[in-house]
Amino acid sequence: MTGDGTVMTRTPARVKVEDMSTDNPIRMLVLEEFRLRDADVDGAAARIVAAMPRGIEPFIPLLTSIEDHRDVAMIRALHADESTASDAGQRAALSPLVSSWAAPKHYAPRIAERSTSPPASYRLAVTEFGFNMRGDDQENVAVGGDDETATRAIGLVWIGAPIDTEAGLVVLIGNYDDTATAAVRGLAWPLAFSRQVGVRIYENSPA
Repeated sequence: MTGDGTVMTRTPARVKVEDMSTDNPIRMLVLEEFRLRDADVDGAAARIVAAMPRGIEPFIPLLTSIEDHRDVAMIRALHADESTASDAGQRAALSPLVSSWAAPKHYAPRIAERSTSPPASYRLAVTEFGFNMRGDDQENVAVGGDDETATRAIGLVWIGAPIDTEAGLVVLIGNYDDTATAAVRGLAWPLAFSRQVGVRIYENSPA
């Protein structure tokens, strides 16, 4: 996101993803954010999420806000034959632990790439600010970096623009070491000031 509020969909210069091509591409990213009654210290909510039915894409664990561990998020990528509906059984199981649900958000993928090896951890950034420029699709994404930084690989990059509005962006980075932090910083979203710049950041670190 630039200083004037424009969202830029550029892959961070310090990372690269080994593309895993498919004849059935991702058509939508679905984000579900909700607030727990208490922080998930014992991992009960995370275990319920982990037990959900799996789709074509890798399972993304429950992600916790870096600012308030009661705020959590789930994100999944869907293909043409997969439903956008929330899993009723999962919702019922989570209900005793949840104080409030946000309406699910749907995103059209700008970038949806992953390697064959699953990442070790994830970081998610969500904003409703900044306008997406029309025609700014995956073919126009600029990848930077010198020879040294380009060799640092990450395992997954999902970037999506909201389907029902021109403002906002969602970015999920799956990493093998510390590159997820570098990736989000490369998008000019400072972690220490995420709320002030209108960005919610989640990760699958312990509560």
